[in-house]
Amino acid sequence: MILSRSFINKWLLITLFLFGLGKGLAIAQNLSPQARISLITCSPGDELYSMYGHSAIRVADPTYGIDYVFNYGTFDFSTPNFYPKFVMGKLKYKLAVSNLSDFLAAYQYYNRSVYEQVLNLTLPQKNNVFRFLQTNYLPENREYYYDFFFDNCATRIRDVFQNTLGDSLRFNPALNHKKLSFRQIVGIYQNPFPWADFGVDLAMGATSDRQATASEYMFIPDYLQEGFSTATLQNRNGKAPFAQPVATLFKADSPVLVLVPLRPGIICWALFILGVVLTWWQWRQKRPDYSFDVVLFSVVGLLGFVLLFLTTSSDYKAFGRNLNLLWAIPLHLPVGLLLLRKKTLPFVKTYFLITAIVTGLLLILWQWIPQEYHPAFFPVLLLLGLRAGYIYFTQKHFIQKRTQQRVSY
Repeated sequence: MILSRSFINKWLLITLFLFGLGKGLAIAQNLSPQARISLITCSPGDELYSMYGHSAIRVADPTYGIDYVFNYGTFDFSTPNFYPKFVMGKLKYKLAVSNLSDFLAAYQYYNRSVYEQVLNLTLPQKNNVFRFLQTNYLPENREYYYDFFFDNCATRIRDVFQNTLGDSLRFNPALNHKKLSFRQIVGIYQNPFPWADFGVDLAMGATSDRQATASEYMFIPDYLQEGFSTATLQNRNGKAPFAQPVATLFKADSPVLVLVPLRPGIICWALFILGVVLTWWQWRQKRPDYSFDVVLFSVVGLLGFVLLFLTTSSDYKAFGRNLNLLWAIPLHLPVGLLLLRKKTLPFVKTYFLITAIVTGLLLILWQWIPQEYHPAFFPVLLLLGLRAGYIYFTQKHFIQKRTQQRVSY
């Protein structure tokens, strides 16, 4: 995810709301019988950082004048080495507390709908949840290391109720009835952002292609809401619905659809067609020129170094075992630069022969590889295979020609 200045400014504003209570937070020791605890779900926004939505817990008690929102999705931009820590999965997120009025104001400002599900809890259960949240909010407990799939603002809320309610809380095992993988789930929300979808697909490894369990499905706020809607709570009278019907606290205006004409697939297929035309023309001219290949393989190799770094060094489990490294090979960068030499080294020919063969096998075995690829990668692989084959055959031809010239002399 790219953090723009606009992103930072907006989150700074939201952070002011979310940390509004600060150290002056006054919390009653126990809740009254009139208290309510709710799940708050916020709709996805029109910015990259907000495209998955958001979740929080509301604790309201009119007797004590409490109307707090507990939010596990905040972080501090002043953290030293913020960007490296964010990329490496070493940035600490925080539990923040705000008044509901401030929380709603932030989401109204950004035109994002806010929904509430009041939970059917007994007074002892409400107090257990409230004490758990108070303990979590202590300075020594409020920070945690964020993980996109397994430890985020939604999974933390799921775990709050699992830890406080125990086996009495039962989530519907059929929640993931479509049997989607993590990659497919986030793809639903990334669809309005084609370039973000392309980049996230590139960064995510084979770990993301495992089918999510019903409990894991709730790492997305909308599915956390659905999970609470279909969950049951065991009490003295048997099973009861865990949550009441969804109520709307704020309904956003319909977003303006922004068309993205230059989608990744269009660009990648256009690049492939350019490569085909260039290869045909250069072959007809019988004058090999590797300028295009220097750029192509250097960029892909640089991308490979980035993916290798992420899959081996980042703490985000989503980046693990990235099989895109089978085509975004880091060695493409140094070997591609060797094409700038007037007389290329002999091993370069062999390198690009192997590259062409590996790329061809990837294209053939695509559907059996245990990692789903973005469709836009297909023309990129075709182009890499085409140009690797072109380099091999032209290198072979000219090496043989130079050898024959030496023999004739």
